[in-house]
Amino acid sequence: MGFNDGQVEASLDVEQAGETAPGAKIDVYTAISEKETEKMDQLYYNAFANAISANRDKQLSTSFGSDMEDAKLFSSGASETVQQLNQAFNIIFRQAAAQGISVFAASGDTGIWGEPASYENHPFSTSPYITVVGGTTLPYQYNIRGKDVNQPNETAWGDMISMGTKDIAGGHFAAGGGGFSELNTTPPYQLGVPGVNTFRAISLLKYQKGKYVVQKNPKVITGTKTGRNLPDVSGNADKTTGYAVYASGVQVMPVGNQVLTHPIKFWQVSGGTSFTTPQMAGANAVMNSGLSQPVGFWNPQIYKFAQQPNSPFTVLDSVDSTNLYYTGQPGKLYNQASGLRTINFDKLMTLFKQ
Repeated sequence: MGFNDGQVEASLDVEQAGETAPGAKIDVYTAISEKETEKMDQLYYNAFANAISANRDKQLSTSFGSDMEDAKLFSSGASETVQQLNQAFNIIFRQAAAQGISVFAASGDTGIWGEPASYENHPFSTSPYITVVGGTTLPYQYNIRGKDVNQPNETAWGDMISMGTKDIAGGHFAAGGGGFSELNTTPPYQLGVPGVNTFRAISLLKYQKGKYVVQKNPKVITGTKTGRNLPDVSGNADKTTGYAVYASGVQVMPVGNQVLTHPIKFWQVSGGTSFTTPQMAGANAVMNSGLSQPVGFWNPQIYKFAQQPNSPFTVLDSVDSTNLYYTGQPGKLYNQASGLRTINFDKLMTLFKQ
């Protein structure tokens, strides 16, 4: 089998889930086909349909997407529209919720932009029937690119310091996904939660002439907006405070009429919502092992918990907490940079038991 980014992604998903839930039995559903007629959106949907219909697992996690949130970027080659595909996913994820399956999906690693554009867009499903997982940065003190950086508090993940000018221009900065869905309306469980459908943002970047430009005098923007608010929860995703990863395999390289292969083995320190998302699924498996019935669909429950005095969530509402656009909203329970924020799982388990 050839070595590629998809294999690394799938491997780290399994490893992070298994690390969080040692001894758990893990099923892997893949979206791979040899048929040229099958498009990625079709394969992606079929993988979820198979997993949910099998009903073997009470938590599912994915760090893969297909630009399905944005009609301008969506190119399936099939007959369905982006709205129809979104509806198809809503139906299958609603089935998962009805079956008591918790579904977790990564929010993305480039802030509000799944692909470079002047408008907000998201690489993963924004279905109201899944729990979308964002990213944070833990406290740290490092020298990054010759600059001493001291981050005393946990914040939403939004990093331009460690990236070069060319990286930023091309949209390769690092930040947790979050914002508002263009396809799905605000779900009932989010309505009335302080911070939902209001926002505070800062114009750190501007997209012009095909690239992002850092703004010297960024403006603060506040207002209201409707749509499914993203993410729901967050966890450490910044590679500065991230995870050591080991990968090995065989790289396949077509060269002219030949196919060359050579083994690859490497360690790297990495991060991203691809780590936090399977960790949530693993934590869910641990909690399920101590309950008489599975936790099931998180969202209606956790938004209720967040409004209680014994909330399991740590507030990250500082204006300095940003995913390179949205920031914390002081005094409010929710923001589009980190959602309901990070979780105290002991408290969450206690609330799920009630």
